[in-house]
Amino acid sequence: MKLITLKIKLWLLILGFITGCSDTVPVNIKPTYSFITIDPKIIPESPITSTHLSSLKLYPTDFQALSGWNKDNHALAYQSFKRSCRYWSKQPDHKIMKGLFDLGTLADWKPLCKIKVTLGKEKQFFEQEFKPYAVNDKGSFKGLFTGYFIPLLNGSYTKTDCFNIPVYRRPKNSKLRRSTRSQIYNNRLKNKGLELLWVDNLQDVFFMEIQGSGRVKMDDGQLHGLSYNGSNGRAYYPIGKTLVDNEEISREDISMQTIRAWIDKHPEEGLKLMKKNRSYVYFRLTKVNPSEGATGAMGQPLTAKHSLAVDLKHLPLGIPIWLDAEHPLDKEKHLEHLVMAQDTGGAIKGAIRGDLYWGEGSKAGEFAGEMKSSGRYYLLLPRSLY
Repeated sequence: MKLITLKIKLWLLILGFITGCSDTVPVNIKPTYSFITIDPKIIPESPITSTHLSSLKLYPTDFQALSGWNKDNHALAYQSFKRSCRYWSKQPDHKIMKGLFDLGTLADWKPLCKIKVTLGKEKQFFEQEFKPYAVNDKGSFKGLFTGYFIPLLNGSYTKTDCFNIPVYRRPKNSKLRRSTRSQIYNNRLKNKGLELLWVDNLQDVFFMEIQGSGRVKMDDGQLHGLSYNGSNGRAYYPIGKTLVDNEEISREDISMQTIRAWIDKHPEEGLKLMKKNRSYVYFRLTKVNPSEGATGAMGQPLTAKHSLAVDLKHLPLGIPIWLDAEHPLDKEKHLEHLVMAQDTGGAIKGAIRGDLYWGEGSKAGEFAGEMKSSGRYYLLLPRSLY
C-alpha cells in the first residue's frame, strides 16, 4: 500500500469487512451494489491467457466498447501517464513488466513516452498507440473497487485550547514505542518531546492513521505532509465491525462517515471504542507541493481519479487502465475514467481489484469512504505488443 512506501490504508480497514491500501489480511465481501450484468463487447479473436493462471484471460476489444470513453478528461489522464513515464525512465529497458500476463519489457513501453502529444490530442494518442483488453478472471469480468484519499487536518506548532490533540513521532525507546492506544490517549507519551504538532480533532488523527498519511494546514498558513513512520506493533481492532455486531449501524450503512457520526453522537462510548484498537501509528513531517497529489508507490505524485492502486502480483506499475465501476454515492451512475496503475496495497488482492485515489480533503474522503463498488477494467496495452 503505499502512499510513500507503507500506507496502512483505508478507512475500510476500520470497518473490518474490506480493506483498501493496507498491510492487513483482506476479507472477502460482496460489493454494495450489483454491477451491470452485461458483459463488455469483445472482438472475436482468441483471448490472451495468463502465463501463470489458465483461468485468467485478456479479451481484446476496442475503444468504442468502453462506456464513457469519449467523456473522460484525457488531458488529465495523459498527465498521469507522463508520471508513469518518469518512473519508467529511471529503470533499464530490459526490465520485465512483471505480473500474471506477458506484457513485455520496458523497451516495449518507453517509446510511447517519447511521442509528442499536443494539447487536445491526448485522446487520439491513447487510441492510436494502445488497444484495450477486458480482464476476465474465472469466467467473470467483475471485480471489487474501493477508494482512498489524503485527509486534511488543521494544526498548530504549539498546544492551545483549540489545538490540543498531539500527533506523535516514533519514540526511539522500544517500550514507549509499544505503548497501546489506550496508554497513549492516557498521556503516556506526554512531555517526552515526541509531539510533531497539535491538531483540533482526535478523530481526524485516528482516521489519518488508517490512511497512513495526511496533510495539515497550520495556523500560520503553512502546509505540511504527515507520512507513516512506523507503528506500535499492536494488533488492529476493527471498530466498524463492532458497531455492526452490536447493531449500532447496519452492515449496509457502515462507512467512515457513519462511524464518525456515531462517535460524535456518543463521545464517551466512542472514545472507549477507539481505545479498543490497540494499534497506533506514528508520523513524520514531510514537504508537500500543494498543487500535486500524494506520492504513490512509484515515487511520483498521484492524480485524483486517474491513479489506481493495484495488486502488483497481477499487474506492473505504470500501465494505463480503463476503469468502469459503480459510483460510490449513486448506484445509477458509473465511474468511467482512464487511470494509471501507480500505487499498491497489501489488501489489494486479485486480478480485478483496485483502489481509486480520490485526492485530498473532506470531499475526497466522502467519496473514498463510501466506495466499495462492483466494476471491471480494461488494460490498455501497446499495439506493438500483440
